[in-house]
Formats: sequence, structure tokens, C-alpha cells
Amino acid sequence: MGNVAELERAARRFAVWAWIHVGIAVVGGLVTLTSYNAASAGGSYVAFKGAIVLGPIFAIINAVRYFRTRSKIDAFKTAAWSSSTAAHGVSTQATARPAAAGSQQRLQVFNPPPGWPRPAEGWRPGPDWRPDPSWPARPQGWNLLVDPELIMTPVDLSGELHLGPPAAVSKKRLNEVCEGAADAIAWHVCTIAAARNENPLTTLGHAREHVRTAVEKAKERIFAKLLADANSWVQESQGSLHQWEAALQHTRMIMEKREVFDVRAHKRINTVISAAVSPPLRPPAPSPTRQPTQPATAYNPPRKKEGYGGLIAVIAALVVIGVGIFAIGVSQPGSLTSASDAAATVAPGADPAVVKELERQGDWAQNGSFYLKWVAHDQYTCTTGAACTEVWLWTPLYAGCKSAEAMVDLLQKGKTIGTASGTVSNLTKDSPKRVHIEARSGLNPDQVQINHVICKN
Repeated sequence: MGNVAELERAARRFAVWAWIHVGIAVVGGLVTLTSYNAASAGGSYVAFKGAIVLGPIFAIINAVRYFRTRSKIDAFKTAAWSSSTAAHGVSTQATARPAAAGSQQRLQVFNPPPGWPRPAEGWRPGPDWRPDPSWPARPQGWNLLVDPELIMTPVDLSGELHLGPPAAVSKKRLNEVCEGAADAIAWHVCTIAAARNENPLTTLGHAREHVRTAVEKAKERIFAKLLADANSWVQESQGSLHQWEAALQHTRMIMEKREVFDVRAHKRINTVISAAVSPPLRPPAPSPTRQPTQPATAYNPPRKKEGYGGLIAVIAALVVIGVGIFAIGVSQPGSLTSASDAAATVAPGADPAVVKELERQGDWAQNGSFYLKWVAHDQYTCTTGAACTEVWLWTPLYAGCKSAEAMVDLLQKGKTIGTASGTVSNLTKDSPKRVHIEARSGLNPDQVQINHVICKN
């Protein structure tokens, strides 16, 4: 139960941190939205803007860790419940094992070790059968009964294998030959193990390189002549399209078997040897010497109250949001303060409601903390040979910007051909200022649009 208690505490900790990061992300979003209308917004709010990105990321990470911890807790509890109920089925399982073992044993056949005569296929020794004393000793760990498909049936690899005409070699026949070649290599490993009086699995582990070489040689002895005859068959069948296609398809099958021979041979060798013998025994590890000790008194830590992790996490997130809102109020007086404070920062005659009403009428437009509108064409003049325009610029809600730059995009037939900008000084909240913007010589736009307005303090 100690592990479960530790995991419970870790889960609560992850939940608290997830909610805290959610609160940080919310505060960052509020600060960023509040600073949108501030002309000097930018570097002073980089940390809050970063919180919008990093807050959710860390919240997701802690949420994932929380759910993974909860799944571990559930697994511990399930295992504890299973162990408490497992005793009821012990007697049933104990009586079922002998029957299952007997049914499995009836399916197995005799597996003679190297040097013993090979009996008829499928033969099984009776209960009174004993091996002939003149037969050589079997390798260590040898199993006399294995599944029928795992009996080694080696083929003769002393010379090149002649399988006959390629047309007569079916896929099944080729599979049997390849399997027999792998069995021949496995049988040779078992023979060496019997001579050394060691477990064949140990011999196989020491002779990996020799087995790899033997597999390569077996592949050449099976496929070298067979592929040569198949290629000759393809050449001789070119006079008949039907025969040529049949020869080509059969040759392709042989080549595919050759490509996968190495992998399948090594797998077959490992499988039949692992089935033929039991793993080598390892000496038991010496038991550590135990010093006589006094019996320790079991200590059970006091049970802690559960169920408050979510409440603590929500409270922590609300605290973070509250601190962030307070920081916004301190850093931006007039933006998120009381109604009376906000009204004090707006100059008389520059009522924000009036500005908004003008904006809805299509006269004034807002760009950041600036309000602007175009000056009528007949109220300004341009330098000869240069295109120009003028805009009214006003900051009725913000007094921190003394000079500003307005930039416009120069358009010709809907495409931007350049930009132009103009600056204005002595900005106040009391009245708008005109900004003269003139394009460089050679640019003849038929339309202009606002790109941006920035403070130049």
C-alpha cells in the first residue's frame, strides 16, 4: 500500500501543476489582449505572450502524467484484488494441469538424439520402453518427446543437391528441401554437442559464425544448379509465349525462395534445437547470509484524507489568475482599473463613446491604440511628380505616445508596388494631428491602404 500512497500523492501533485499552468496561460492571454491597444506594447509583455504557448504545453504534460499515474494506481488495485481471489482457483488449476499435460503429451512423438536409430514416423515409446545401453549418451537436456513438426529431418548436404527439372520442383517440395537443409545444420550442432557432452543450445551460442557459413553453403547447394536449369528453361521456352510465361513465373518463385532462405533457415535451426533440448541449468545463486535481527514492529502511516486534490488545484489556478489581473492593473493604469480611474485618463471632449460612434459610421477607423481617417483630397497638395496622401491621427485614449509613424501600402491595379510613410510629433489626447505621407518619385499608385501605425517615442 505504500506504493499506492506515493502514487496518489504524485497524481495530486500533477493535477495541481496542470491547473497552475492553465491559470498562467489565462493570465498571459488576458495581459496580451489588454496590451493590444497600448502603443508601447511589445517587449514588456514577451513573458506573458510566452505563457500563452508554454502554459498549455506544460498543462498537457502534467495532465498526461496525472492520467498515467492514475492508471498505475488502478493496476495496483486490480492486482491486489486478483491476488486475494486467486486462492479459490488453485485446486481447480492443479487438477486441470495433469489432464492438459496428458493431452499435449499424446500429440508428441519420439525424438531420437544423434547416434540412436530413427524409428518409424510418429512412433512413441511405451511406458516400459528403455533405451539400449549400447546407444551413445544423449546430449545434455535432450527431450525424447517433441511435437511432430519439430522433428529434425535432415537432408544430405555433402554435395550439390539435384532436385530434377525445375518444372517438376513445386513450391511445397522446395520448402521441404529448405527445411531439411536447416535441420541438417541443426542436427550437426547437436552431434557436436553430444561429443562434447554439453547442451546443444550452448554449442549453438558458441558456433554462430560456423552456422552462418553452413547456411550460405547450403543455399548454394540447393539453388545454384536449380536456378541455372531454370534460366535455361526460360531461354528454351521463348518460342512459345505460354511456356515462356510459365517458365518465367516458376523461376521467379525459385528466386524468391532463395532470397528468404537465410532468415528462414536460422529461424528453423533455433526452433528445432530449442524444442529438442531444455535450456541449460544454471547453478543457483548463493543465498545471502542473514544476520539475526530483532523482529521489527510493523508501521502503518496514518491514513490521509483523499479527495481534496482537485479543489487545491482549482484554488491554486484562481490565485494565479488573480495575481495576474492585479499585475495588469498595476502595470497598465486606466486599462483594467475601476470606471472612475478609466474616466480620469480620457481628456475632456474625447469621449470614447463618441469615437466608437464615428467608427461605426465609417468615418474613423482604429489601428492599435490609434484612431485615424483620411483627409479629403482637396485639403492637401503634393510635390510635383510625386503621389501623396494625408491622414488624421488621434490617440484619444492614450497619452503615452508623443510622436508616431503612419505607413501605407501603395497599390496599382490591386497589387502592392511599394510603401510610403510619414511622421507626426506633439501628439495629444485633445485633438487629432495630420500626417503627410508622400511616395518616392516614380511610383504612381491608383489606391492606398493603411499598413500600420506605430509609436516613435
